[in-house]
Amino acid sequence: MSLRSGGKTVKRISVAYCLGVLFCFAMMQFLAGIGTAQDYRARLQGRVTDPSQAAIVGAVVTLTNVQTGVSATKSTGEIGQYLFDFVLPGRYRLVVEAAGFENFVQDNITVVTRGDVTLNAVMAVGAVSATVNVSATALAMEFNTSTMSQTVDGRMLKDLPVLARNPFTLALLDPAVVNGYWDTAHRNPFFSMSSNGVDIGNTLGRNDVLVDGVTIVMGSRVGYVPPMDAVHEVSVQQNAVDAEFGESAGGVLSLSMKSGTNQFHGETYYFGRNPALNAVANSITHSPNQDRYNIGGGNAGFPIIKNKLFAFASYEQWRSQFPSTYFATLPTDPERTGDFSQSLNANGGLRTIFDPWSTKLDPATGAVTRTPFAGNIIPQTRMDPSSQIFMKDVWKPNNAGDNPFTHVNNYKLTFPWWSDYKNWSGRTDWNPSDKWKIYGRYSQFREWESNNNFANSPAFTDQDGGLTATINMAADAVYTISPSTVLDLRWGITLFGIDYDSPWARLSGGEAGFANFWPNNPWYTPYIKDLTKFFYPRLNVGSWYSGMTGLWYHKPRKLSYQPSLIKHKGRHNLKFGGSLRHEWERTNSADPMNFSFDSAMTANTFLSPNTALSGDPWATFLLGAVSGHASYSPLTFTRDNQWAGYVQDDINVNRSLTLNVGLRFEHESAIYEDQNPMSRYLDLGNPIPEMQSNPPQMPAQVLQYKIPYQYNGAWVFADSSHRGAYNVPAGLWLPRIGAAIRINDQTAIRVGWARYATNLLAVIGPSWNIPQYGYSATTSVQSPLQGVPQATLSNPFPAANPLLLPLGNSLGRYTNLGNSAAWINQGLNTPVNDRFNVSLQRALPGGLRLDATYFANLGHNVQPPSNGGGSFAARNVNMADPKLGYTYKSALDQKVANPFYHYMTPQTFPGQLWNQAQVPVSSLLEPYPQYGSLTEDFLSGFSEHYQALQLKAERAFSRGYSLMVAYNYNREASDVYFNDPAQYANLLTMMPSANPRHRISGAAAYDLPLGNGRKYLTNLRPVLNAVLGGWTTSHIFTWNSGGFLRFGQMIVNGDPVLGSPTQAHWFNTSVFQAPQPYTPRTNPWQYPGLTGPRFWQLDSTLSKNFQISERFRIEFRMEAYNLFNKFIPSNPDTNVYSSTFGMSTNQANLGREMQYALKLYF
Repeated sequence: MSLRSGGKTVKRISVAYCLGVLFCFAMMQFLAGIGTAQDYRARLQGRVTDPSQAAIVGAVVTLTNVQTGVSATKSTGEIGQYLFDFVLPGRYRLVVEAAGFENFVQDNITVVTRGDVTLNAVMAVGAVSATVNVSATALAMEFNTSTMSQTVDGRMLKDLPVLARNPFTLALLDPAVVNGYWDTAHRNPFFSMSSNGVDIGNTLGRNDVLVDGVTIVMGSRVGYVPPMDAVHEVSVQQNAVDAEFGESAGGVLSLSMKSGTNQFHGETYYFGRNPALNAVANSITHSPNQDRYNIGGGNAGFPIIKNKLFAFASYEQWRSQFPSTYFATLPTDPERTGDFSQSLNANGGLRTIFDPWSTKLDPATGAVTRTPFAGNIIPQTRMDPSSQIFMKDVWKPNNAGDNPFTHVNNYKLTFPWWSDYKNWSGRTDWNPSDKWKIYGRYSQFREWESNNNFANSPAFTDQDGGLTATINMAADAVYTISPSTVLDLRWGITLFGIDYDSPWARLSGGEAGFANFWPNNPWYTPYIKDLTKFFYPRLNVGSWYSGMTGLWYHKPRKLSYQPSLIKHKGRHNLKFGGSLRHEWERTNSADPMNFSFDSAMTANTFLSPNTALSGDPWATFLLGAVSGHASYSPLTFTRDNQWAGYVQDDINVNRSLTLNVGLRFEHESAIYEDQNPMSRYLDLGNPIPEMQSNPPQMPAQVLQYKIPYQYNGAWVFADSSHRGAYNVPAGLWLPRIGAAIRINDQTAIRVGWARYATNLLAVIGPSWNIPQYGYSATTSVQSPLQGVPQATLSNPFPAANPLLLPLGNSLGRYTNLGNSAAWINQGLNTPVNDRFNVSLQRALPGGLRLDATYFANLGHNVQPPSNGGGSFAARNVNMADPKLGYTYKSALDQKVANPFYHYMTPQTFPGQLWNQAQVPVSSLLEPYPQYGSLTEDFLSGFSEHYQALQLKAERAFSRGYSLMVAYNYNREASDVYFNDPAQYANLLTMMPSANPRHRISGAAAYDLPLGNGRKYLTNLRPVLNAVLGGWTTSHIFTWNSGGFLRFGQMIVNGDPVLGSPTQAHWFNTSVFQAPQPYTPRTNPWQYPGLTGPRFWQLDSTLSKNFQISERFRIEFRMEAYNLFNKFIPSNPDTNVYSSTFGMSTNQANLGREMQYALKLYF
C-alpha cells in the first residue's frame, strides 16, 4: 500500500542507496567484512593413537575437500587430539602422518551443515611409506556435542518430493518440528512467514533462520530463500548448547548453498504441473483443479583459478497458479429484496427477523422484547440507502448449501492465485592463501501475486495481491592466525519489502469512488487523505466479506555483523564472539473502513441470543445496523538494535567425555522511531486535575454500587530522553552447559541445557502492531444502547459521534481521555526459554543410527505463539467486577445519562465518550469510567511448558538407499485466563495445548539396483540399460493424531466424545446448549479424546536417469503429492449457534497433485 511521504510516493529503494549498499558489500568482501549471525559450517575432530590407545603427539593431520582441492593441516596436541573448525559442508579426505607409523587415510567423509564429526585414527606401527586406507563411509556419531539437530543432506534434498519447493519445508522431517503456517502445499519460498512458520518446542515464528550463516529473519519474517536446487543442505537445531547461537526462542534453521569447485558442474531444469493430471483439489467444492506450474531454472559452479577462486550462480523463475478456497453464505433472491418469509432456521422453522430499533428492556424483570417484521419482510422504506447500493455488488449463490434449511455455505469456490516469481543468486569463494578463506554472495528475488475476479464483482477481494522483493548479501572471511587460533569475520544485509496492490481490485474512480456508496456524505475524507491507492470498502456480513483490510506496506531492512575467534589450547576448544543486529523498517497497515453486520442485531433479544433460530446478518445489513470502525494509520519508521557477546569452551576431558560450557549475554533496545513520534502508555497513577477539583456527577442508578472510582490517567509520549515504545529491557545472561559421553564406539549419551532469550522484535512483529495514538486515529461506530443501534451504514459517524482526528502529541496528557486504549507493558520482560535434552545415540548394523531423546522446554515471561508477530498476553485493567453482572444482570444494561457528556472541553476530554448523551450502567461500573476498555499488552509472568519423547532412526545414503523414520509424543501447556473472573482477579491457569500429541514422519530414497553402476545387471547394453537402469524412487510420509477441538462458553451436560465420529456428526452435539446470559464460563476449553481428524499423507517420486555421456546426464521425474488421493476432512464446526454445529464441511488437505520434471546435469 503506497502512501505519500513528504510529497512523494514511497515505492522503491533509491538508486543511490542501492549503489551505496553494493559499494559496502564490495568493500566488505575485499576486506573480509565482519560476519552476521551464527555459523553454518561444521567441525571435524578426533584423536590419533597407537594400537595400545596411547596418544600420538605431533602427528600431521591433513583434511582435503575433494571437490575444491582446498586443504588444511593441523598437528595433534598433548592428548593426541586434532580439530578443524569452519569446515564447509561437503566431501572430504583425511590423511594422518607420524614418524614410525604407517600413514592413515580415511576417504568418503561427509560433513554436513553444522555437523560435529568425530573421526579417530588408530595408527599402525610401520614405515611411513605404507598406508592404511579406509574407504567405508564414516558413520557420524556425535561424541563431542550435546546439541540436538537434524540435517537433510544434499542427496535427500535432490530426491525427496517438496511440493512448494521451499528447502526449509524439509525441517518438518524432524518430528519435533510442527508446521505452523497454512499447509505444506502453500509453504512457498516467497511467502515471508512460511519458512519461520515452524514450531520446534514453543518457537513458532521466533526461530533464527540462516542462509550460509547469515540471518535472514526480520522480526519474525524471513527475507530470502534460495531455490532448492541451489541448496547443499538444510539443518534444524532443536537445542543448540553452543553459546554462539541466540536471539531466538531456541530453534535454529540453517541452510548452506552450493559453491563452485574445481570442476565445471551444474544443471538446468523444468518443473511443471498441469490440471489435467491432478485430482479434484477440493472434494467439497468439486471445482476443477486449476493448479498449473511452469518452473524453470538452472545453476552452475566452476573454477576461476583452480584450488583458489570459485564461483557459483543460480536462477529460477515461476509462472504458477495454485488453489485457494472461498466459502460464504449469500442471500437468496427474495432475501436480497428484504423478503425473509421463506428463510428457515436450523430447526426448519421460520428464521424470524426482528426490528432492532424496537428493542425494549424491562430493567426490573430483565425481559427484552423486539417487534418482528410483518410477514418477515423488511419494508423497502426501512432499508438503508448505502446497503442497497452495496447489495448490487453482492454476487449470488452457486450451490444449495450444507444445510437444507439455512443454506449455509451456499457459495463455494476453489479458484487459483497466480504468481510470477524470479530468484537469482551468485556466490564467489576465494582462498588466496593457506591462511585466508573468503566468500561473498549476492541474492535477490521478486514476486508478483494476485488472483482474478472470479465473482465478476467489484466487491470481490484480491486476497494476497502485490509485490514482494528482497535483496540479501553476505561476506565472510576466515583467517588462520596460527595453527591453534582462527579468526572469522562476517557481514550481511537484507532489504525486504511487501506492498499490497491489485490493479483490478482498485476502486473505480479512485478517491471519488467512495461517493458512489455515500452520496453527499464524505465522512471518510480525513482518513484516506494520505492514501495513493483506494480499494473497495471492507464489509463483513456473516461469513461474506468484501474488499481488503490491513492493506500492508512493509519495508524492513536488517544489517548485522559478527566476529568470532577460535582458540585451541590443550583440552580446551575456546570460542569468543559477538554480534550486532540493526533493524529498521518503514511500515503501514491501512484500514480506512471496516464495517460488520451480524445475526444478533436482528434476533429476538440482544442478551445472548440464539442466532441459530432468529436473526440474519443479511437482514442486519439491509437495515444498515452497522458496527465496526474507521481508522487513519500513519507511515512509521522504526528502529531496533540487538547486541550479544559469548564465550564457549568445549572441553575434551578424556576420550569418553566432552563438556560443552558456554555463556552468552544479550541486550536489545526498545523499538524507537526517528524524530520520536512514538506513543507510549497511559499512566494510571497520575491524577487528572480537573476531575479531582470537579468530579463528574454519577447517576443515582450507578451510585448504589459504590464503585471506588479512580479519576487518574495521563497519556505519555516518547521524547529525547525516552525514545522507545517501552522501557529498555535489561540485558540477559544465558548460560549453556552440556556433556557428550562416549560409552563405546557405537554408543553415546548426550545431555544439554541451554537458556535462550527471544528478541522482542520477533514477538511484536511489524511496527503496525505498536499503538500510535495521537499520530493514528480510530473511531468506533457507537455501540447499541439497550440493544438499539446508534448508527447506520449510510451515516456511520453522525454528528453525535464524529471522526476523531490525528493530532499528534498536541493534546499531551489528555490524549485518549474518553476512549478505549491499548499500550505495550512498559516493564516488558524478554521471554526466556530453558531447553533441556537427554539423548541416547546408538550405531546399529547397516549404517543405521538410532536416537532416543527426552526434550523439555520451560518458558518464562512468554507471549502466545505467533507466526508473524503481534500475538501477546493482555489484560483489560478497566474491567468491572464480573460478579456485578452475574448478580444484577440486565439492570446493568439500562441506559442512563452520561456524566461525561460535554464534560470538561473537547481539548481536555477529546474521546468519543464526550459526545454520548446516554451510556449503559455497566460502562460506569469500571474503576476508570472516564475511559473505555484499557488493555495492557505484552504482559509478563506467563509461562509455558513443553515435554516430548522422540525416537529417530536414520541412515545416510549408502549402497543405494537412505532412510529416516521418527516419532514424537509431546505434552504442552501454557498460562491463560480461563474466564472473565480469572482475568479480573489476574489468576492464570496452565491450559493444555490443542496441538496433536502424536506425530510420525518418514523419508526414504532408493536407487533400484538394476543397470549400469547398480548392483545387478551392471553390463547391460545401452538400449536395455535405457529401459531397466537408472531408476530411483523417494518418499515422504507424515502422520499426526489430530488437534484437540476448542469450544467457547457453553452449557455442557454429558460426554461429547463419540466412539465412531462421522463428518456429519463428529461429536455428541446434544450435550451442548447455548450459555445463559450473565453467567461465567465453567465448561472446559477442550475435552480428553475429542480431537479433529487424523492427518496422513504420502508424497512420492519416481525418476529415470539417462547417462548421455561422461559429462551429461538427463533425469526425468514424476512426483505425486497425496499419492493415494486421501481425503482428510476439516475440523468440525464448534459454534453452538451454527446450523453446521458438529459437522465437518470442508477438506483439510488437497487432492492428489502430479508434478513432472526434466533435468539436465553437466
